[in-house]
Amino acid sequence: MSRQSVIDAVTAELAGDPSYFRAALLREDLERLNRLLELAAGAADEAAFLKAAGMAGWTPGDLRTGELKQWLDPFLRAWYGAGDSNDPALPGLWREFDVNRLDILAGCLSTRPLAGVARR
Repeated sequence: MSRQSVIDAVTAELAGDPSYFRAALLREDLERLNRLLELAAGAADEAAFLKAAGMAGWTPGDLRTGELKQWLDPFLRAWYGAGDSNDPALPGLWREFDVNRLDILAGCLSTRPLAGVARR
């Protein structure tokens, strides 16, 4: 699937009446994905693209984006490599990144007990 198909899937999800939090994140994602189109078109090479795209505000202030590197980097590499062609891995890489990002973002808002720490 193409880059545009990822954008179309996010647009369709937004049209599906998601929760307030999810809708806000999807609108931000559409801005980021469109920015990725611009970055990929203007990047001198993959390394330049990865550097700029990795700091596209994936988490507030990109303070926790490093925690997403194992899912974000493969997605960004596939995005850059896809160009105008189809990459069947692209939607799955986006979904994997999105799911893990949501887990990390929601996890920082929860009061889950830390592993190995006794409660008093």
